[in-house]
Amino acid sequence: MIELVLTIILGIGVLLFLVSYLTYIVTGFKHHFVTGVIAALPVLNVVTLPSLWDKGRGKFLMGLVGLVLAGGSWILGANKTVNNYLAQRNNISAETVIRSADNTQRIVTNNGNASNNLTSSRTQYNPIDESKMLGLPSKALYSMHFDPVPVNQISTLQGRIVKITNQQNEEIEGRIKTVSASSVVVEGEYENEIPIATIKQVLLMVKKANR
Repeated sequence: MIELVLTIILGIGVLLFLVSYLTYIVTGFKHHFVTGVIAALPVLNVVTLPSLWDKGRGKFLMGLVGLVLAGGSWILGANKTVNNYLAQRNNISAETVIRSADNTQRIVTNNGNASNNLTSSRTQYNPIDESKMLGLPSKALYSMHFDPVPVNQISTLQGRIVKITNQQNEEIEGRIKTVSASSVVVEGEYENEIPIATIKQVLLMVKKANR
């Protein structure tokens, strides 16, 4: 409550100072152009007091009172209210920017989801003849397995998927890209060149029928 009263006094003091300052400038221009220009300059306008005292002393004293009220209320605690208000304004501005960015991201995401849903619905809308599904097997006809092959046959496996174990028992899985007399290049998650002399075991991926 006290801070609110001090803030009101601060506003009154600032208002009095501004009104007196502007009217003092107008009085200076009415007296003389140069006097008006000097009266508009803070601190230096004190020089014009002797020539404007009769007509401008009331304005000057009113501004002085306003300055005292504003300065006193600021020191006594009005500054806290002003600072809190400015901080809240900054927070509101920051939240507005963040919310705008979130809304933009949601719009983009929703548009993307809508496009995906539209595509998905178009794809899934085609009717399925369930009578044709009655003859399908309950499990897959084939499955993939790794079978061991001799290391000296690795030159015949170009383009095939293998799992190679080296002498350090490291397993490297991928498709054989190239084979030379001394090494083999396997392309998987990374491309690896493996010296054939260091290969301990070769497993070849094959397709086997399920029973």
